[in-house]
Amino acid sequence: MSRTNRRACGKIDKLPADLKDTVDQMLVSGQTYREIVAYLAENGEQLSQAAVSRYASRFLANAQQLRIAQENFRMILTETERYPELDPAEAILRMASQKVFDAIAKLDEGQFDDVSADDLLRQATALARAVAYKRKTDIDVKSDKQIALEENQSLLYETIKKSNPRLYNELMEEITKLKKQAKEA
Repeated sequence: MSRTNRRACGKIDKLPADLKDTVDQMLVSGQTYREIVAYLAENGEQLSQAAVSRYASRFLANAQQLRIAQENFRMILTETERYPELDPAEAILRMASQKVFDAIAKLDEGQFDDVSADDLLRQATALARAVAYKRKTDIDVKSDKQIALEENQSLLYETIKKSNPRLYNELMEEITKLKKQAKEA
């Protein structure tokens, strides 16, 4: 297994959960490594400032990635609130696709030699399948909604026709007129 695939597990990662959480909070609040080392010493843990620094680098990088992910998700929610017809899953797929295209654009010619054509095609195919599946699901849901709407509409029309024939005739005339206007426009 390569080093990039292993999860880092330093001395702070092995601390009891309450101490580790306190160290995390101290890092977030901007306390110095010296203060963190002193706190850990008071709690029976001897670590160097270098160990705290290595942990802080990983922790703060992960915290930054989490902030970015949360901001991206917040933007997606804002857009879906502003445009209710925009599906969050579609927005996420678009964002993922954009990230893939950005990553590909940053590769230089030599880096493509390191990626096998099979892997690249497999990943592109997986992305295309995800988009196609999403579209098919959307169509199926719309079809089900349309069928339910038509059934409810038919039931409503039949009920009105039986209980108030005059209102039914007026409604049908208005619907016919609006359809004609829509066709002309």
